[in-house]
Amino acid sequence: MVTRNKKPKRVKRKTRKIIDPIKKKIKRIEKIFKLYPDIFPRGYYRYFEISMREKIKKKEIIFKNGVVLTWKIYKKNPSSYKKFKLQKGDLKINQLVNKNEGNGKAKKIFIDFLKKHTNKNIILDVKKDNKRAINFYKKNGFKKVGNTKFGDYAGIVMKKKSTRVQKGG
Repeated sequence: MVTRNKKPKRVKRKTRKIIDPIKKKIKRIEKIFKLYPDIFPRGYYRYFEISMREKIKKKEIIFKNGVVLTWKIYKKNPSSYKKFKLQKGDLKINQLVNKNEGNGKAKKIFIDFLKKHTNKNIILDVKKDNKRAINFYKKNGFKKVGNTKFGDYAGIVMKKKSTRVQKGG
């Protein structure tokens, strides 16, 4: 009797996708931004993931209860906002977005953020036609200090002065 050499069966290995938890978080954040196409148009997302990764790395983001708040702390006197007398350590709010508009969660997070940064000047840009946001910022102590542009869109610059104690005099 002749026996054949049987080839051993190939065992298929299950390959797992490595899930990047930061990428997953960024996708959830992006979904919230996409709820507002008038404010964040399609081209806005070109470098979105890179930008958010940087914010997460520098701990310049709050993502809680469907609210996203991002900012930048200036490491030197910012030349782009020179006329607004910002200093090293002051900050610029980049985005404040709420998944469920009008539920009060963004307000709570924003007020807590402002309390932590009372000793800093805070500046932000907002589209001129975003009346809801402008009124929100005014209610929280911001004043219009200038004009700006977002590509083809007109915008305004708003500032909240610090409550830091001036030395001398």
